[in-house]
Amino acid sequence: MYLHLWCLGLRISEVCTLKGNAYYWQGEDAWIQVYQIKMKNYKRIPIPEGLYKIMQVYIRRHNIGPDDYLFTNQRGGSYSSATFQKQMKKFCQERGIDGGDYLFKSHDYRHTVATLFYDNGVSLQSVRDYLGHKHEEMTQQYVDYVPMKIAKESEEFFKNQGDSGLAASLRKGGKHG
Repeated sequence: MYLHLWCLGLRISEVCTLKGNAYYWQGEDAWIQVYQIKMKNYKRIPIPEGLYKIMQVYIRRHNIGPDDYLFTNQRGGSYSSATFQKQMKKFCQERGIDGGDYLFKSHDYRHTVATLFYDNGVSLQSVRDYLGHKHEEMTQQYVDYVPMKIAKESEEFFKNQGDSGLAASLRKGGKHG
């Protein structure tokens, strides 16, 4: 479950409702089909080959049929997102991982994936489509693009200024900076 959050940025509710037929290979790419509960529709996204292979082994070992939930509760229904979060926090606590409550916030991975996509040149529209947002304003809240863009532009500015004037005194490691 964790790998789906971490490397795909799926909503926890989307991970909890994945079924055995969610993974497939098309051409040279592995894909996952996810039901977006909020949007009430399906989306398909490419996934790393490693995740595809891991999940194929998991499906075989647990005899999961195409219409069976991958992650089930004791009654065979879909796994609860609240239970998953509780167990992850307990896992952190049992292993002495400080700040387990803070460290594990499943929705934060969506922000991380969105920011990584954007920082690597993926358009805001494409990030919006990937996350399944209706409005671009929502995606902008997920992409921490302003601080990174400012830092990048600032670094570029000071690199091009050489040792002249104000730039030299403000630059990191400068005699006044």
